[in-house]
Amino acid sequence: MERVTATISFDDKKITLEGPEDFVRRELDRFTKPPVVPAQENATETIQSERALIEEKQPTGHHEIVAVLAFYLMEQGSAEFTPEEMRRAYIRAGIKPPKVVAQALRDAKRHHDFVEAGTVRGTFKLSHHGERVVRFELPRKSKE
Repeated sequence: MERVTATISFDDKKITLEGPEDFVRRELDRFTKPPVVPAQENATETIQSERALIEEKQPTGHHEIVAVLAFYLMEQGSAEFTPEEMRRAYIRAGIKPPKVVAQALRDAKRHHDFVEAGTVRGTFKLSHHGERVVRFELPRKSKE
């Protein structure tokens, strides 16, 4: 059996994989491909885009849309985001972004606790409360 070596670098870390070619390829795929998030607890369907997640969760108002898009970004490996990244997520989801995205983020933070300040000034991240709301409370059940 032929042994293959591959090295992955990100930030200040390096991971070196060594072994049979099929093992190394599987591990490289695991590290380089975005994670697959189940759409619902018992569903086999996966979330493939911002638009699909918005359609599934049916958020109402920019505060919930911000939470859903922040959840998507988090699941794709982007723990923190800027207002510009959120604006681009709105566009990819097919939703007209608010005139001032930074204000929508501040409102989602201040009034609803869906996002919180990131580690770098001007960045935001999904709060634990926001994650719970997106994961378990959306879509909201209609009162009949």
